[in-house]
Amino acid sequence: MIKTIEIKPDKFRLSCSLYELVEIWSMQNRLVVLKYSDENNQEQEYRGVITNIYSREGLEQLVMDDNLIIPTKNVIAVDDVSFRDYLK
Repeated sequence: MIKTIEIKPDKFRLSCSLYELVEIWSMQNRLVVLKYSDENNQEQEYRGVITNIYSREGLEQLVMDDNLIIPTKNVIAVDDVSFRDYLK
């Protein structure tokens, strides 16, 4: 069963450079450390492989190990790359 966090209806898109990094990590089948905010706005950490990134109804979602789906707007960092700094 795939675990998903609650997806809010507001739309969000990553910058092109961050999207490309995510695609590269995915193509390399590389183990990464994902930090993200859960549905309660608590920081969580997940170690795994990015298996997909896609957009559905204008909301981008990142898939880890075909097991966890996180909206990209909830991503705090992947490895040492901060995604939140791009939102300032």
